[in-house]
Order: sequence, then C-alpha cells, then structure tokens
Amino acid sequence: MLRQITAFILMLAFLMPGVVSAEEDYWEYTFRPGDTIWDLAKKYTTSVNNWDEIQSINLIRLGADKKIRPGTRIVIPVSMLKLQPTPALIIALNGDVSVIRANGDKQTLTTETKLYSGDQIVTASQQSVRLQFADLSELQILPNSEVVLDKLSHFKQTGMVDTRIRLNSGAVNTRVEKQKPDSRYQITTPSAITAVRGTSFRLSTDEQNVSRTEVTGGIVAVSAGDSEKAVKDGFGIVAEKDKPLPEPVKLLDPPVVTINQPADKTKASITWQALDGAKQYRYQIANDENFNKVIVDSMTSENTVELNTLSPGNYYLRIRGIDQYKLEGLDSIETVEIKKAPPPPPPPPVEEDWYWKVIMFVGLLIIVL
Repeated sequence: MLRQITAFILMLAFLMPGVVSAEEDYWEYTFRPGDTIWDLAKKYTTSVNNWDEIQSINLIRLGADKKIRPGTRIVIPVSMLKLQPTPALIIALNGDVSVIRANGDKQTLTTETKLYSGDQIVTASQQSVRLQFADLSELQILPNSEVVLDKLSHFKQTGMVDTRIRLNSGAVNTRVEKQKPDSRYQITTPSAITAVRGTSFRLSTDEQNVSRTEVTGGIVAVSAGDSEKAVKDGFGIVAEKDKPLPEPVKLLDPPVVTINQPADKTKASITWQALDGAKQYRYQIANDENFNKVIVDSMTSENTVELNTLSPGNYYLRIRGIDQYKLEGLDSIETVEIKKAPPPPPPPPVEEDWYWKVIMFVGLLIIVL
C-alpha cells in the first residue's frame, strides 16, 4: 500500500543516514510468493538497474536472484516508479466553480475540463462538483469548500492508483472503488489524514481545524499525529489539531420520514420521528438522485419541513440527524412529486334579469314607432 514515510522509514534513516531521505516519498510493497527485488525493479520502476538501490535502502542483504519471504515489506522511492499522471474527470457540475491551476492560472470549470495534480478547486455557496478518478472512485466537493489535488497517478500495467487530496476547508463526500493491491486513496485535512480502501464516507473541516469523518460504507483509517483509529460503517470520529484521536462514536440512525400531501400534490409537508441524541437535522432537496444539484441545503432543530414554494417536478429529499459532536448521521432518502396547480374554474355565467330585457325591448319599440 502506498503510504507516507512510516516509522520504519524513519528508523532506516536513523540507522543509515543519507540512504533514506526524510524529504522522499515512498511506496510500500508487500512481497508475494516468487517475488524478487530484480523483478520488482523491472515491473514497477523506470529501470531494472534500480534493484541495487532498492535493496540498499531496505537493508536487504540478499542477492537479486534469491527469494525473499512472502509478507516482507519493503519501500521504493516514488520517484523511481513508472507512474503516469492521470487527470480527474468532471462528471457533474453545479454553478460556476473555479479551478486554480498549479501554475496560478484561474478558470471556470466545464464538464470538458480535466484536472491534474496541483489543481485547486474552490466552490462558493450553491456550487458543487463531482470528480471521477482513474479507478472510477468519485469525490463530490460540496459548497464553500477548497480542495487541492495533491497527486493523481496511475500505474496502468497493474491498475495501481495513487490519489491524494487535501481538504483545506469545507466538506466532501466520497465513494472509493475497491482498490488494487498497493494503491492509495487519501484525504488530508489540517487535523487528520483519512485513508481508505473501498468505502463511502463524508469528510469536513472547519475554521478551528476540526475535521469530522462519517463512514457510510466500508471502513476508513483516520490518523492524527502518532495515533490512528479504524472507523467502520455507521461510525464517525472527530479529529482536532494537535490532540489525540478519540474513539469513534456510532452515528445517528436514519430518521423515519413521513410525506403528507393534499390530493392535488401541489405542496408537501415532511415530518420525521425525533432521534434520541439529535441536536439538529440537515435536510437537502435535489433534482437528481446523486444530489449533484442540491437546491435546498438547510438545518433545523424541528422535525418538520413545509415544501410550499417548489416548482412542479420530481425531487429527492435527504434528511439526517446531527449529534452533540456535530457528526451527521445516516441518511433517509425519499422522493416527492410536486404537481402544477390546476387552473381556477371559469366564472359562472352572468344571468341577465328578464325584467331589464323587457324594458330595453319596450324602449327600442317606442323609438321605432
């Protein structure tokens, strides 16, 4: 698995000064049956001749033609690898989202824009963008967020992907495909690092450098300083800068939602059962089931919402509770249809009084005579 310099690397740097650089980034590889250093150098690095340096870095005193015990973990400098930069694609876009390129140029995103390592995406209110990476994993950048794509690389021969993202502010939703061996998908915030291998989670960071990770599928590893916690499906964790990680806590259950509509369905009243431990609720309304185009994103301490101003159409509604740690719970998702109000009935015909008809007839008759 791709990892930043581990304690193992630091130990090597201490034992062999000058061999392992504290500035270098390393790929960590676990030996499999039949592997040799020579074969790894040929398969993964830019030159087979790198085997000698890889052996020296790892303090392995075996010849290149000798077998190494399966399970042995070694490191290879990323600078040696045959990694190709692979752009991220934009699969959904809401609003005029900006990107600041690695060279400082700024432009507005379109669905044709390709994003590369070093690009910075900035969203404002009511703006969002969904990205797709080389392994088909997806990242949705939510409104009022700043994200930097630190590294987007793909080893095409094996499918290994190295995706590293920095969330400076705001919030993201992500869905990660099951990773190839030794791949990495990692999101860094000012207070923690979240690394995943096939899962779905939400991640946010605020102005106080507090990050919140909410896992909705699979498992993630959250690390801060010297501590690391595994956070499984249905749990969340709060990471504060320069503080040890607490234990993960169970997320609030999805609320049970009821939709009440009049017979003509021109409006709707949404209610849900209050959740124990919920301090607030977030409700979102979108035009699509992936919530790429969210038209309402709000919070309430009540357990009811009136939908009286929506235009006719089909909508997706998402509601979740928020606990005392400001961790957002599991979603309830419903659909609601708002219909166009029927036209008002025509006014009843005005019945003319026969008396006035007679008077008018007599008057005309007198004039004629």
